Amino acid sequence: MNVTVKSAVRWLFGLWIAMPLLIFAQQRDSTFHLYILMGQSNMAGRGPLTEEYKSISHERVLMFAKNQQWVPATHPLHFDKPKAAGVGPGLSFGIAIAEAYPNATIGLVPCAVGGTSITKWTPGTFDPPTKTYPYNDAVARIMEAMKYGVIKGIIWHQGEGDSNPDAAARYIDRLSELIQRIRTVVGDPDLPFVVGELGRYKEQYDYINKQLPTLPTKVAHTRVVSSEGLWHHGDGTHFDSPSAAEYGRRYAVGMLQLQGKQTAVAVDTAGSDKIYLSQKEQAEGWELLFDGRDPAIRWQSVRGDRFPSAGWVVEDGVLTLLPGRKGGDIITREQFSDFELVLDFKLADSANTGIKYFVAPLENGKGEVTLNGPEYQLIDDFRHESVKSGKSPKTSTASLYLLYRPKRKILKDGAWNEARIVAKGKHVEHWLNGKKMLEYERGSPEFRKRVSGTKFNEYRTPYGEAAFGHILLQDHQDGAYFKNIKIRRLD
Repeated sequence: MNVTVKSAVRWLFGLWIAMPLLIFAQQRDSTFHLYILMGQSNMAGRGPLTEEYKSISHERVLMFAKNQQWVPATHPLHFDKPKAAGVGPGLSFGIAIAEAYPNATIGLVPCAVGGTSITKWTPGTFDPPTKTYPYNDAVARIMEAMKYGVIKGIIWHQGEGDSNPDAAARYIDRLSELIQRIRTVVGDPDLPFVVGELGRYKEQYDYINKQLPTLPTKVAHTRVVSSEGLWHHGDGTHFDSPSAAEYGRRYAVGMLQLQGKQTAVAVDTAGSDKIYLSQKEQAEGWELLFDGRDPAIRWQSVRGDRFPSAGWVVEDGVLTLLPGRKGGDIITREQFSDFELVLDFKLADSANTGIKYFVAPLENGKGEVTLNGPEYQLIDDFRHESVKSGKSPKTSTASLYLLYRPKRKILKDGAWNEARIVAKGKHVEHWLNGKKMLEYERGSPEFRKRVSGTKFNEYRTPYGEAAFGHILLQDHQDGAYFKNIKIRRLD
């Protein structure tokens, strides 16, 4: 019995049976769009496979399994190293492409092999650790997948194994040769090919990242997507799950642009001008955490790996928190240890918000784990009932919330103010409008004594003592405005 790809997908999901999906089509289905996933471990996916990510799927996104059967796409897509495989960029890429092409079914063909240098991606080359021939095996899978649909593009992430001066100098030439070989196999000289930067969290990866921008000037129909703001899961090499998922969406944007499709942005940025660092700021090591246009580059919802779809907007280069919209807190995708953070803020009438730092998972007495960290309080000192007229100084602006009061109240009413947090080792300082407001030592006897007298004492994990963590902007459903958000690492 012959069935089309599309009807087979509907049949499978309608019966919700967890069995392989067999495709019996004798001819290629022009509405079955295939994408090849190639590279090494960060394409294969090494992000922790939590219950949240196990449950992700899309009714029109399939994957070409190891046994060359089409099945619903779920994490992990790859099988190069079964004990290590986890969340990668492929599935979120496929879902984003499916949303852009509502009349197509998307087929993902995983071909990445962890630990492979680009020289392993040449015809006939054997990879002893995985006992595979990465290029030959990929070609075999591509040829088999092509029986069912049309190859629409390739996404590539590789280069960690080539991050040295000698290999990096030859990287673009080798990648160009690979692209031409694959295009010949597919029979499409203009096949879109999207390449991702290596993570920016390891200095040696700069060897490859500095070479990648030259690729589109040498090979047509290629694009390089940015890894800015993405983070690893603790090993310094592999993207964490939220970053891998975000990266997949960036790959999709790059692919859709090559295909001539207009792409949507996470937040309305109409009328916003991009912000740039001065040469002096760059020399001093400053990085923008918000460029005045797209907060999703460096920020995500505390509830998931996307930037909130409501509650936060960009207006004239200002990251604006709308009152009563329940957009939720946002956190940086990256984590920081020693740092100096500076931002300008303005509060709406009676507003309450805050900046948390060293935000990390903390376990409470019930065994529940939540993200929390020390808070630089931001509040309308003039009108908010809890602090006006000098009340509750430990919850006033620039305080370390509930723990340390600021030396004085110098908040400018209804105007822009500058908050600064300096964290070096255990020592932390809060500054407001150029004045030091308080300083303390994380984990000191005095600090722990103060914590013990607050609600933070419920945590089994020591509160405020994480070695590194996220930066968080709070949503208390009050209006607030943020701009010129920048950070520099003090390593």
